[in-house]
Order: sequence, then C-alpha cells, then structure tokens
Amino acid sequence: MRDAVVGGKAAPRRVGIRRPTMPERTFFGLSTGRAVILGIVVCALALTLAVPLRTYFSQRSELDSVLAERRALENDVNRLQTEKSQLDEPSRIAADARERLRFVMPGETPYQVQLPGDFGKVPEELTPDAAPTGPWYSDLWNTAVQPQGSDEPSEPTSAPMPVVQPEPAPAPPPVPQPEGGPVG
Repeated sequence: MRDAVVGGKAAPRRVGIRRPTMPERTFFGLSTGRAVILGIVVCALALTLAVPLRTYFSQRSELDSVLAERRALENDVNRLQTEKSQLDEPSRIAADARERLRFVMPGETPYQVQLPGDFGKVPEELTPDAAPTGPWYSDLWNTAVQPQGSDEPSEPTSAPMPVVQPEPAPAPPPVPQPEGGPVG
C-alpha cells in the first residue's frame, strides 16, 4: 500500500493490533434486526387474522345449531300435518269423542267397569275454592299474577259415576176448602 501524502508530508500509518471482527449474529440466516422485524410482522399478521377466524368458527357453529333446529322444526311440522290430516277423518273424531268425552252412539248401552283400587279422589279430598279474601278486583288480579296449575284436562279417571236419586215430586198443594156459611 502506498502512504498517503498530505501537505507534502506522509501521513502516519496506523500500526498496531488489528481487532478481530466479531461474527455477525444471525437468526435463521437473518441478521438480528431483520429477524426482529420479521417476528413483528408475523405477530401483526397473526393478530390481524385471529379475530376474523374466531368470528368465522363461531358463525359456523351457530349455523350448525340453526340448521339442526330447522331440521327439528321441519320434523315437527310434518308430524303435526300428519296428525291434523288424521284428526279430520270422521272415524277419528268419533273415536276421540267416545274415548275422551264418553259419548255413546244412539241405541248403545254405556257400561263403565270399575276395577278394585282404581278410583279417583273422594269429594271430601277435593279442595274447595277459597273464599274471597278482598274486593273482586284484587282476587281477579291475584289469579292473573300468581301461577296456577295446568289448565289441560287430566287423564279421565275411572271414578264411579255419581248416582243421582230423583227428587220426589212435591205433593200438590192442598185445595182450599170453601168455608161454609151464608154469603151475603
């Protein structure tokens, strides 16, 4: 190498120990700075995609549940349409009237079989309606607000049919007897 000449004089040469150059740190073949920038970009992409992916999967599960509910409702509709078509048949109407309402066709004799131990509540066991506790409008309001038992008719019991004794016909009123004597 040549010495550099500055203002007619030779520049001093640096003589001494050369420092060994440290090998550059790398991460996956990238310098440390570039690896950090790459990591930040990857994290930003992951966070950017996380919310839409979560939304996608939640909507997929919601769609599956809605489709299952729709299939169940379609099955219910089909079952109810079949039941409705069966209820329109006169033979089904007559069978329901006989079974639930205990109707009897003209000329038939109704019989009710009572098996031992198969009976309904005795009239003494039935709870009578409570006497009014206040004005009529407060009782009406309480019946609207307080939960009541089911209004659906319960299964018909095979309680014995009440025997009604005909009341004896009232005796005819006595005929007034004319009082004797001159009328005048």
